[in-house]
Amino acid sequence: MALLSIVENVRYWILAGVICAFLIGSIGDITSTILILVLIIQMSLSMDGLVLRKKDISDNSKEIIWSAVFCFVICSGSALLMGLLFKGAYPEIWNGWVMLASVPCAVSVITFALYLKGDMVLSVLATTVIYFMALVITPVMTMVFAGDAISPLQILKYVVLFIVVPLAMTYPLKYLHLNRPRKVIGINIMMFLIVLLSVGFNRDYFFTEPVVVLYIAIACVFRTFVVSIILMHVLKRANVNRERSFVYIGMSVWKNSGLASTLCIMLLADTPEAVLPCVISLLIETIWFGAMGGYFEKKWPAELGPNDPKPLSKA
Repeated sequence: MALLSIVENVRYWILAGVICAFLIGSIGDITSTILILVLIIQMSLSMDGLVLRKKDISDNSKEIIWSAVFCFVICSGSALLMGLLFKGAYPEIWNGWVMLASVPCAVSVITFALYLKGDMVLSVLATTVIYFMALVITPVMTMVFAGDAISPLQILKYVVLFIVVPLAMTYPLKYLHLNRPRKVIGINIMMFLIVLLSVGFNRDYFFTEPVVVLYIAIACVFRTFVVSIILMHVLKRANVNRERSFVYIGMSVWKNSGLASTLCIMLLADTPEAVLPCVISLLIETIWFGAMGGYFEKKWPAELGPNDPKPLSKA
């Protein structure tokens, strides 16, 4: 059981990926080809179980719209705001921030909602709808903010590849009846490979420009830790339903950084430093998820149900 808890914890896989990336470095031009296959597999496993039902959508239509706003306005906006700090001196890095801002939320927002007793129906529905919306929003956003640096048609091609194909793959996947541990371990292995390939692709920059890397990390901390804390207090004070609020908070922080990293490596290969905001964000988001769960539970605890054990009273 102890071994199972370790291999199911994505933090260990990401840490192993970073260590191996620094030891191995880049594997060359084959990186993008391997990343395509890895990301399709990871996205297919992550999307397995996502279902859209007409009644569920109609019952949650307003909340789904709000989830999209938190994803593509607050989360994307905070990424672009951080990117502006680099745009003048490091235009290539700005393009990486644009890519990060343009992609949809991570499918892991569903795990975040589950962990904090959020609205699971809303998290699944909103995530699925947001991925369909990304087919239009991602190419348009990159065109608006990156101009000619990133071809919107190329973006559209890859977004279709990484969203439509995995969604289609969920149909044959359901006949495999993969249990949760196998699915989680498979997703974690793919995450290890994404980190290994993405960090390794740009390993030299970590050593030659450590100050820039530090600044990006600080910017990522702001758009995750600071934004989520502020948002939690705002939603709580506004008396927004707690279960929905933790769906909105996940949408406001957790981007699909693995997808953004892959797109940067494939479409911005001439400026490898562009991937840095995406890769570093992936690492910071993982730390944020591991570190902030207890804080959110303490500051905004879930109400106990009639069958939940009552906390021990203090003497």
